[in-house]
Amino acid sequence: MIKVVLLGSGNVASHLIKAMEANYAVDLVQVFARSKKSLENLIDSSRISTSFADLKEADVYVISVSDKAIEEVSNQIPFTDKLVVHTSGTMDFRVMHPKNKRGVFYPLQTFSKSKEVDMKSVPFCLETEQEEDYKLVENLAKNLSNSVYEIDGEQRKSLHISAVF
Repeated sequence: MIKVVLLGSGNVASHLIKAMEANYAVDLVQVFARSKKSLENLIDSSRISTSFADLKEADVYVISVSDKAIEEVSNQIPFTDKLVVHTSGTMDFRVMHPKNKRGVFYPLQTFSKSKEVDMKSVPFCLETEQEEDYKLVENLAKNLSNSVYEIDGEQRKSLHISAVF
């Protein structure tokens, strides 16, 4: 079972929470959000943290916040040498603090909290800084989706722009 801590409460985070909660191979240990109220309809409030200091142990930490907040959130993570990925289609993983292993876990889909999404049909585009971390991120993605691809940052940016149009 893959232990995950998700950081974020927006559209992408909400859909990832639903998909992870429905998957027996993923243990969504905790979700970090600025406000518990934003997520209480998706996950038990005892598993929502509003403090970086209270983040629990996990195999992978998924930052699912706005592009402009990724760096700030990664800088506040209080540990080192853990695998931390973000869900942005445009941001390089190098915007995150190098104290942790870094990568990208990008679902190629437009998300809205009010519209249901079949996550199994959503392509996931993956990139990791270290080759040995790729298998873990790939395993997580394959538990959520039937379409998983290893791509680099330039390919991901092109895909993201194409998808927007």
